[in-house]
Amino acid sequence: MSEENKWKEVSKDISDISNKIKDNLVDDENINDLKETLNSAKNSIKTNFTDLLSAIEATVQDEQIKNESLEVIKKMKNEFYNSIESIKKRIPDTKNIDSHLTEEE
Repeated sequence: MSEENKWKEVSKDISDISNKIKDNLVDDENINDLKETLNSAKNSIKTNFTDLLSAIEATVQDEQIKNESLEVIKKMKNEFYNSIESIKKRIPDTKNIDSHLTEEE
């Protein structure tokens, strides 16, 4: 799967989660489903960020381009983490969702 397709999938995952949050969150089953989906999306995206950063480190020879690319990826990563934090605040009882989101890769 290409990097572009992975990012499209990430965007779709976040959109799906946001839509679920807007729906009725009355019963525990829906809340648990949202937690599982959020964790799955978070783990998938975390892996994608790691892979992307590694690919840039390994393939880009020009230091300026490499540094600028890494900086852009870090900004994207921070935006993602901020989105997840926003989503988490809307879900009741998100204590079980781990806080690896703020760790530096």
